[in-house]
Amino acid sequence: MKQLNKLQLFALVIISFIVIGFTLYINSFNNEFIWDDDDSIVNNVYIQDFKYFPNYFSENLIAGSGQITNYWRPILLTSFALDFKLYNLNPTGFHLTNTVLHILVAILAFFLLYSLSRKNFLLSYLPSLLFLIHPLQTEAITYIAGRADPLSSVFVMLSLIFYVNFRKSLLKKSLILSFAFFILGLLTKEQVILLPALILLIEICFFSTKENWKKNIKIPIYFFLVSVIYFLARITILNFNDILSGVNYVETYNTNLWSRLLTFTWVMIKYFALLFAPFNLHMAYEVEPITSIFSPSVFLFVLAMICFLWIVYKTWNKNKLIAFGFFWFLIILLPRTNIISINRPLYEHWLYLPMLGFWLAIIALVMLGIERIKNIDKQRIIKSLLIILFIIFSIYLSFLTILRNRDWQDPITFYEKNLKYTPNSFIQKNNLGMAYAQEGRHEEAIIQYKEAINILDFYPQIHFNLANSLMVLGKVAEAEEEYYQTIEISPEFILPYSNLLTLYTNQKDEEKILMLIELMEKNIEPENYYDLLLSTYLYFSNYQKAIELTESLIEKYPENANLKNILLNLRLKNISL
Repeated sequence: MKQLNKLQLFALVIISFIVIGFTLYINSFNNEFIWDDDDSIVNNVYIQDFKYFPNYFSENLIAGSGQITNYWRPILLTSFALDFKLYNLNPTGFHLTNTVLHILVAILAFFLLYSLSRKNFLLSYLPSLLFLIHPLQTEAITYIAGRADPLSSVFVMLSLIFYVNFRKSLLKKSLILSFAFFILGLLTKEQVILLPALILLIEICFFSTKENWKKNIKIPIYFFLVSVIYFLARITILNFNDILSGVNYVETYNTNLWSRLLTFTWVMIKYFALLFAPFNLHMAYEVEPITSIFSPSVFLFVLAMICFLWIVYKTWNKNKLIAFGFFWFLIILLPRTNIISINRPLYEHWLYLPMLGFWLAIIALVMLGIERIKNIDKQRIIKSLLIILFIIFSIYLSFLTILRNRDWQDPITFYEKNLKYTPNSFIQKNNLGMAYAQEGRHEEAIIQYKEAINILDFYPQIHFNLANSLMVLGKVAEAEEEYYQTIEISPEFILPYSNLLTLYTNQKDEEKILMLIELMEKNIEPENYYDLLLSTYLYFSNYQKAIELTESLIEKYPENANLKNILLNLRLKNISL
């Protein structure tokens, strides 16, 4: 009977999380694709056919859309491909998958904490519930391209659950499964490289003693070894865009390690504020770099860390879950210090998995405080008040999550909302311009493109987008100028050449075509544009030039059967003339 009650309890937890999760996120299911969804999903040909599956493991995340990023996430691509197989490009299916993954992470979090807390239901359920309902999570769930967080967290949770099971049962099968899920996590998101530190934390907090720590430390070392191998692979054979070169943010922040560390103190204070009062949420925060050690955020951060260490010291022998939760929070946020400059200072989704540890520590600390109240009546009153407070806080967070989902409903709504908080984001102005252009609002799009260029002019795509809108409005001379500006910034960018060739062909301006071809030959490898060049030569019936180009390409790529067929057809047409 006791076992039955336990199973019923687990079933109640699972059902409650499923009902709550879908209730909170169901209003996001009709939301459109936004921002990186275009490169990761909409324009990514690799996810549309499993013949490209080997490419998932050898190329970057958005190679299938002709773009370059330093993200290498083959399992994430596989999940997008499976969704495409099921739903084509219907965003509802992709939103459904994200929501299911998020609910699954919350359920797995409950079971992990239940195991570590010696079957303490409240210490397992309450942190997992706050993790599930918090509006900060929408950046990882409502935003489809944010799937790397919940998907990788599923693997992290499974790896940790099987590791704890191994420590309790000594079953090698559990250890093997823990390693397997660790590998899958690494293939999903780079942050999983920190999982060995979480395993070491579990060892220190729950399993190791003065007598056995040397023996227990051996297995976490193997996990760390895998992380080292992964890191070396990512900075060598899987380094697509100079991963350690830094992020283009603000010069002071990019080039000064001391400034990045000081800025992180402000970021941490901001995170603490957002955890309790998640207002004005938006993407890509504009953070002013901090350069002085006397900044108020530095003082507050140091004070917070002193308080944290003091709490850990005082509670270590009473409830190690407090220390475990706090260190969980800090360990996963460690890369966000940008000791190596690889990211912008702050994103909401970086709190996705750290949040679980934070709420665990807070709730465990509160429960420990209640236990120390000796007056039973006073303890009962405080418990009742805290239950009411928790219910109010949960309703408040849930309401904010439902509201936040609306901000992601379509690109125009999303970017207009974001730009209220980040008016100097040239990327978002460009993206808003693209959204306007897609709706045929080209005058408004041109305004956004020009404002983006005035903020920071190094991104060729903005000039290209501006040129396209100018062309639609019949402003051909201005468009032509913007296409050439695009080429000046990025000479290897093929699309402006293509559009200019179309323009000059329609104008029958052979002189400009020849000048453009000369520019293409100077800046781009022939195999990247030979189809454009061939069509241009054929338009002017210059078969001899087309034949010479094709012959030169065959010398360089002798295995290309398509080129040989093209050459044969060109020679036949040339003879017939």
